[in-house]
Amino acid sequence: MVRINLLPVRVSKKKEAGQQQLILFALVLVFGIVANYVWVTSRSSELDTRKKKLASTQSEIAQLDRIIGEVKNIKDQQGQLREKLDVLGQLKAGRTGPVHMLDELATLTPKRLWLLRLEEKGGTVTFTGSASSIDEVSEFMSALRGSTHFRNVELGKTTARTDKGFRLVDFTLSAAVVYALPAAATGAKPAGAAPAGAAPAGAAPAGASPAPASPQPGAPPPAGGR
Repeated sequence: MVRINLLPVRVSKKKEAGQQQLILFALVLVFGIVANYVWVTSRSSELDTRKKKLASTQSEIAQLDRIIGEVKNIKDQQGQLREKLDVLGQLKAGRTGPVHMLDELATLTPKRLWLLRLEEKGGTVTFTGSASSIDEVSEFMSALRGSTHFRNVELGKTTARTDKGFRLVDFTLSAAVVYALPAAATGAKPAGAAPAGAAPAGAAPAGASPAPASPQPGAPPPAGGR
């Protein structure tokens, strides 16, 4: 009986199977490394893209912040300019207002009424004067009420007296003064204004005695004129 030794064949087959398993493991390992490299590369590329997008967004935000800051500065400058213009307007009104007010007052004063004193305090003007009759005082008050420079006209007191045989009415009245542009500046005719060319009656500044208008024949002399 012939005996065959199969041990070397088995060892060879086992060795070949081991080599195949080792090659398969190496292939799996290489595939895993390649797949991991591809994944890491793609993640890194995506991360770089997001970083670039984030940097671009931050740059846009910074630019918008600069623009917003510039707009805010412009608004602040506009506000300061408006305040300066308001101050200039107030200064201009304070400079020209009394001139226009006195000019209009001269046109509103009746010819037989004389202003002896004009005082202003706290935006309220107090008139002291004399008239030939109470009707002249009433006419003067009506003219002031229709004026663009006076409001809240109120009669203080009236006193009748006789001076050198002539009857006079001393009066005091008050009104709130408004230093606004005259109505002529807007093309409107002031209420109670005299026609063009009419000689206005004299008006006195505060604390001064004006030169009264020439009285009509038979009219009494102005108070304080003796």
